[in-house]
Amino acid sequence: MFAVDQKLLFKIDFFILTFGCLAYFTKWLDQANLSNAYVSGMKEDLKMYGTQYNLAVTCFQVGTILGGIPSNLLLTWVPPRILLPGCELLWAILTIFTYRVESYTQLYPIRFFVGFLEGSSFVGIQYVLGSWYKRNELGKRTAIFSCAAYVGTMISGYLQSAVLAGLNGKHGIAAWRWVFIVDGCITVLVGIYGFIFFPDTPEATTAFYFTEEDKKRAKERLVEDGREPRGEFSWNMFSRVVKTWQLYVLTILWMFWNTTVGKVANTVMQLWLKSDKQHTWSLYQVNNIPTAINGWNIVMILLANIYVDATGRRMVVVMLNLILLLFGTICLIAWDIPLGLKIVAYMFAGTDGPLSPIYMAWANILCSNDRQLRALTIAIMNSCGAALTTVIQQFLYPVTDAPRYLKGFPASLAFIVGMCGWVFVVRYFELRAPKKEIEDGEVVESESTEEVAEKKVDVSVALKS
Repeated sequence: MFAVDQKLLFKIDFFILTFGCLAYFTKWLDQANLSNAYVSGMKEDLKMYGTQYNLAVTCFQVGTILGGIPSNLLLTWVPPRILLPGCELLWAILTIFTYRVESYTQLYPIRFFVGFLEGSSFVGIQYVLGSWYKRNELGKRTAIFSCAAYVGTMISGYLQSAVLAGLNGKHGIAAWRWVFIVDGCITVLVGIYGFIFFPDTPEATTAFYFTEEDKKRAKERLVEDGREPRGEFSWNMFSRVVKTWQLYVLTILWMFWNTTVGKVANTVMQLWLKSDKQHTWSLYQVNNIPTAINGWNIVMILLANIYVDATGRRMVVVMLNLILLLFGTICLIAWDIPLGLKIVAYMFAGTDGPLSPIYMAWANILCSNDRQLRALTIAIMNSCGAALTTVIQQFLYPVTDAPRYLKGFPASLAFIVGMCGWVFVVRYFELRAPKKEIEDGEVVESESTEEVAEKKVDVSVALKS
């Protein structure tokens, strides 16, 4: 059985994680290209001298907010192999045609629809990951998937530099316009790959590389882990989900995560480098130095989540990560600090990466026995978090406040302090709440962990007497 499981796990890892990571990589590649284009000529060409950049980001975020929930609900009905790559191909086409914009007013609707379609990517793949892996497997895989965001942001900076060097002015097209063309073409290839190889979910997969034994074993593994998914697509799912504690507690946790400097770290560091009067930074350095934040996050994501899967000590890792966020944000508020410490401060304040897979794996586990609860909770978490990020970026981190965000940095610090307390609220509910099972769409209470423990004590006392 061990050999069968190892062979099956290799197949699951290879095909789910390759598409998942590539899809999320292209999502962030297409998301980060706006920031890189802005500092590489788009600002001047489109005359974006006010808050037009922030409005373009807001349009994207609003699209993401609106797109995630319906797409994740559809995933419990429409095969993920069709829905997720389909959305990817559509946003790839829109990304390619972004190179034709002649004004920032044309940019706004394109960014909205790109965001709407990209809203399916993160929450959809999180849902699929939670459908295949056991509790002690989920953290590492979610971490690897999350790393793709930082790889995408890093490569976007390098890609912009390469385009500046090799394609600027080619066929009369400015370098910042070429980036949208190149990014879009990469995304098309990933979408095609997904149509062919993405395996759907264990109960519905028709992937050609799974044997009948593989399909049977994939479902048995989740049953053995106490995570057999139940619940079918039904209209009473909304009333069922809104009665759960998971929806509210996890959504607030995710909203706290979306308030850190990390959500805007690359952009605010780019704008600081560009406006720095004490040192001279080239355009290549402005694009490339902030990618250190992404490399740092990748290392921390993998170390933190491998440790959590191996030991189960989730709260220890969360609190250590929060200490890094607090230190970095406090240094940015102080501002007048040595150059080296300021760069470290941007990196530490931007270390939000490890918390993302930890929180999402936590949500997948806490909602594991009900497809609709899991799909809706993950989607609503992401949408509410994105909504809060949009407000924060628009009002607390406008480009007109760069580089020293007198409202943004203190607000992020206050929210981090709030998150330090809220993680204990989540842990409290996890420990105290009864286990819930879904049978034929009905929520059935089973005995809590404490009740079971009490009964074991009663039985042992009776036996001794």
